Amino acid sequence: MRALPPPPMRLLAMLLLALASTLTSCPQPRAATASAQAIRAQDAGAQASPSCDAFDDASASCAPQPSVVSTNLCADLLLLRLGDPGQIRSVSRQAHDSAQSPVAERAARYPANRGAVEELLYYQPEIALTYLGWSGRPHAELLAEQGIRVVPLPYPRALEDALAMTLEIARAIDREAVGEQVVAEARARIAALSARAVVAERPPRALYLRPNGGTAGSETYVDALLGLLGLRNLAAEQGIRGWGRLPLERLLADPPDLFLLGYFDQAQPPSKSRYGRHPLFADLLEQVPSIRLPSRTAWGCGGLELIDAAEWIAARLDTLEAPFEPIPGSTAESAGAPANGSAVPPLNR
Repeated sequence: MRALPPPPMRLLAMLLLALASTLTSCPQPRAATASAQAIRAQDAGAQASPSCDAFDDASASCAPQPSVVSTNLCADLLLLRLGDPGQIRSVSRQAHDSAQSPVAERAARYPANRGAVEELLYYQPEIALTYLGWSGRPHAELLAEQGIRVVPLPYPRALEDALAMTLEIARAIDREAVGEQVVAEARARIAALSARAVVAERPPRALYLRPNGGTAGSETYVDALLGLLGLRNLAAEQGIRGWGRLPLERLLADPPDLFLLGYFDQAQPPSKSRYGRHPLFADLLEQVPSIRLPSRTAWGCGGLELIDAAEWIAARLDTLEAPFEPIPGSTAESAGAPANGSAVPPLNR
């Protein structure tokens, strides 16, 4: 009688273990060897800790820092901001893509990965920074057996979450002092933004919108960002909690004072951009001021890039005429009365 094949998961584990045993006999790849000190000196984004040469050999400060691989752009941004160049073994291929990565030039110094388990086994880092939905998470136990600790990044909902995540990752990669410095600088920037926030008897209502009609309501980092800038979140006022979608009919009846447009600078398939291409929405954009957020700022990660985005928006708010005026005939102008608009054509154009 023929033996049944092993279950798929067990078979995969067996293959990975075999691959790991083969690769451990090969020389371990390094992100920086003889040039590590040169990179460390010129890298303005990562404040290197003092070299062990400055300490006595017995000092705990000379303990080697763990080697790290990041597997997606959000993790790359944190690692390149906090990590010492000598401990970075690989970053994701997204970080190398200048169309979506604000750190492509720095990331090019390190090998790129696709976030696959077998790549982690090849690079053999002590720590792998991933995101919560990483497909390799079921193999975390297997990776741990090979000395690789998987550290998933939490998904921030507010600026304080972003600061806490920064400190958490800094501690995980043994860069706590750098993390504290980065967070202190971030808090100073947040305070400066709060001081220049819009002050008005009727704060402007802003709406974050993507080409597919997606928006962000309460309990999102977008809501926190709008509040920091002194703006009201129209999506939250419309009862949207978390990430959702605002029907075009409701938008036309009650438009915002300001649009924040995300990912409108990227080519989108028709199925994902019907909302943004609708002629009535195009007409509305001609009447309502808008600020387009560059996709390559990577602010969608919800990390410290949120502060960059907030400063970008604040600078452009200063150039807009104030006060913001409601659109004639809108619900906002009529203090709650229904708008007498025509029926909205379907979003299938």
